[in-house]
Order: sequence, then C-alpha cells, then structure tokens
Amino acid sequence: VLTGTVKSLSRGPPQEPGWVVLSVLSVHKSGGLGVPQPAKGAALRLQLRCRLCPALKKGSSYVLMGRLGEDGGSLLPPDAFVVPYRPQQQQILGNLSKRPCRGTP
Repeated sequence: VLTGTVKSLSRGPPQEPGWVVLSVLSVHKSGGLGVPQPAKGAALRLQLRCRLCPALKKGSSYVLMGRLGEDGGSLLPPDAFVVPYRPQQQQILGNLSKRPCRGTP
C-alpha cells in the first residue's frame, strides 16, 4: 500500500503498456515484498496494463495497492485498489503499518 501524487502519465499505444510516475507520500506494509522503501518524495514508476484503468489524473494523490511483476517491476493492474487520498487517512494507514501480519507467507 502506498500513497502518492501522479507526476506523469503515459498511456502508450493500444498494444503496449503505459506508465505512471508517482511522487511517493508514504509507503505502508511493503516489508513482505522485499522491495526497498522509497523515500518520501522519491519517484516511483508503475506499469499500467490497461490504457483506461485505473482512472488516474495528473496532479492528484491516491492510495494504491499494486503488485510486483515477474520481472520484479511494479505493476498497477486494472483491478488494483486505487482511491483518492485524503490527509485524514494518514493516521489510519499509519496504524495499519504497525500491525503485524497474521497470515502465513
């Protein structure tokens, strides 16, 4: 789970994936992925498999849950959880980050 602001968006031709570049606001619950934590303000590039979804707008901030591709790159699939970010959510997300995972790896 991460929060970020869309800095650039490239949908690309229909047969190729697009890309979104986010400025990271914060990262939550990424320890199990083995991905280094990007610093606040760092740019993070995610691949978009669909040209139209998820619906993102340049300059807007979102809470996103993506996944890693086979090559280790970050993916934002069409069915990814994406909602507009509001600063009031920061405390809830912070509490979520502190909770231990109860599932089995």
